[in-house]
Amino acid sequence: MSGKMTKWLAGSLVAMGAFVAGCSDTNYTDPIASTENEGVYLKNDAKGMWARIDESGSIASYFDSLSKEEGAPVIGTSTRSNIRCAAPALKMDENTRFLDELESLFDEGEQVEGVCGKALKLSDGQVAPLGVNLIDSMSVGTVEFWFRPNADFFDKDARTLLGNDGARIHFFYKKGELFFQKNHHNQHYYVQGKAELKENDWNLIAGQWGNGYMSLWLNGELVGYWEHDKGYVPAQRDIPFENLVVIGYKSSCCMEGPGQYEAMTTSGSFDQFRISNINRYALPDSVTAKVNPVDEKDTVVKEDVVKEDTVATDTVKKDDIVCKAPALAMDDKTLYFDELDAEYEEGTLVEGVCGKAISLKDGESIQTGINLIDEMPAGTVEFWFRPGEDFDEKFSHTLLGNDGARIHFFVRFDTLFFQKNHSDTHYFTYGKMTLKKDWNLIAGQWGDGFMSLWVNGEMIASEAHEKGYEPAARGRESENLIVIGRKSGCCMERLAQSDPLTTSGDFDQLRISTVPRYEVKVEVKNVEEDEQKAQPKEDVKDSVVIIIPIKEDKDTAAVKVETPVADTTESK
Repeated sequence: MSGKMTKWLAGSLVAMGAFVAGCSDTNYTDPIASTENEGVYLKNDAKGMWARIDESGSIASYFDSLSKEEGAPVIGTSTRSNIRCAAPALKMDENTRFLDELESLFDEGEQVEGVCGKALKLSDGQVAPLGVNLIDSMSVGTVEFWFRPNADFFDKDARTLLGNDGARIHFFYKKGELFFQKNHHNQHYYVQGKAELKENDWNLIAGQWGNGYMSLWLNGELVGYWEHDKGYVPAQRDIPFENLVVIGYKSSCCMEGPGQYEAMTTSGSFDQFRISNINRYALPDSVTAKVNPVDEKDTVVKEDVVKEDTVATDTVKKDDIVCKAPALAMDDKTLYFDELDAEYEEGTLVEGVCGKAISLKDGESIQTGINLIDEMPAGTVEFWFRPGEDFDEKFSHTLLGNDGARIHFFVRFDTLFFQKNHSDTHYFTYGKMTLKKDWNLIAGQWGDGFMSLWVNGEMIASEAHEKGYEPAARGRESENLIVIGRKSGCCMERLAQSDPLTTSGDFDQLRISTVPRYEVKVEVKNVEEDEQKAQPKEDVKDSVVIIIPIKEDKDTAAVKVETPVADTTESK
């Protein structure tokens, strides 16, 4: 497992109350050890998990109820990075987001000889929850795993293989066809094709998306493909465990697109589950070649051509959704991307920058489902905001953020504030601005030596700042959850804001990236004569200028950063 994934998994599952372990031989049923081929293989004959999950209705509700009772089963992960298996065994490389060798002893199933080391064998009705809660957006990706059917695998018309319960990622087999689903909010995308699984040997199954297509592969051969320009977006309905990847069980939810309306179990052995942030399989030229030299699907502008044969450049059309430039887009630097077009408990849907947007009245709020538990040395948080009719910039209004103000945007006295708190330390920057009555693109970023704040592409404030983003880790439920429209009075004392905040306006396209998206342009001058007066990386009290010497081979340069007088007294 990659380092990022380990951190991601531990934060996402432990924060929800689940117990996570890498490998365990202590479960509901005492495992039975047996020796085969001079190796020790463990077995767990329990089959009760499927019945309990099926009774609860979904993976998410089952694990959520168990976590509250502190009885969540062990979720195992294992990677044998010291083992080198011959091709075509999968391996970890720089494009691997997650690799599980499936050598843990789960609550159900048994260990058998695998493609690389040991593998996990499940009987009909047994379930194995994997150690990945797939909450990262991925513009391009490939999901792969090895599967060997049991003798009774073909006794049922439909068998699940693996995926998450909302079918954001899901593989299943039905009547001689293999299916790969990649759902989005209220949209079901899938590819299928005739597939003959080898009955007594291992089959490498893969689904991928990106570069204009969604495709399905069996043992390196293309099974099916579909023109598709959407990345992977996790379910964001604030349901714990709804993005958890599970082997062996799938509820009846979210499969009406491919025509499957009943819950499914599996029967077979699994080995080497890998998620990558690239396409691992190349589509043949016969698929990617276009009749026309210009593919309308890949062009930036897709609106009507006017009579003068000029093209309108202010709109972009994605499928049936019209987006106004400069609408945000998902790319390989995107960690989270939420179009904010779901049906929430509060607010109403209106026309947005791209498709629908959420409109909130004063006092209404929504949870985005983004639990920002990732450490981020560099990052950018962006979103579109259109003030409501009763939004008065002279008064205090929150925009979005998490309640501990680890990330927080708010408005007061015609001033926009961007907070990025750390444990007992409050960092922020702010600047005067006037919001347009139309859509405003608001952004805060860090990681380039500054913490800066932007409105409609213009920097309105910056502070010299070397720290990354660190999530709150006080064990409080949902303390890193991004919320729009409300903020408690917590953690704003340095800004002299002690009252809770609400909002009024429309929000669209929340994007969180792992890089700074905007270039901070600074004034550089020779300060050789002021060298002794400069104070490296320290705030100058009672001044509106910070001078930061920059080491160079010949000359000493300095950066001039405008900063509020009243907020330069605390060490950063």
